[in-house]
Amino acid sequence: MKNYSILLLLALIFVSANSCKKEKTICGQLDMLVLTKINYLDKDGKDLLFGDHPHYPAEGVKIYQILPNGQKLEIYFNINRNEKFIAVNIDRSESGTFYIELKPDLIDKISFRNEADKNIPCSAMILKELKHNDIAGQYDEKTQIWIFTK
Repeated sequence: MKNYSILLLLALIFVSANSCKKEKTICGQLDMLVLTKINYLDKDGKDLLFGDHPHYPAEGVKIYQILPNGQKLEIYFNINRNEKFIAVNIDRSESGTFYIELKPDLIDKISFRNEADKNIPCSAMILKELKHNDIAGQYDEKTQIWIFTK
């Protein structure tokens, strides 16, 4: 009986010690997109997409990716006239490229870089860098809109 009690006590200690080990977090695939708000201003700060007579009316803008086979794949986006931005859902990958066609003969190459917060397990991607034609966009912390200057 005494051996049985010692064996039971050792088993409890073993189970308790193993339960204190740090658990590994297993993340499922997060297929979320990264919402990006974009607007264009000229060098004087005048809005180029919105206003009474915009230089590039937001309704005429096209946004797309080019697939490896050369085919264009349109990217869904919203126009927010009140807050003056176009909202684009971009890929959750670490980096990528898409195109904004302001006019048929004026197409901007947009490149982006996303990053996950390494301190938060299974965190969503956060947009860290957005460039148009290799020129860095300016991020407005207050409005959370990326501004491209033309």
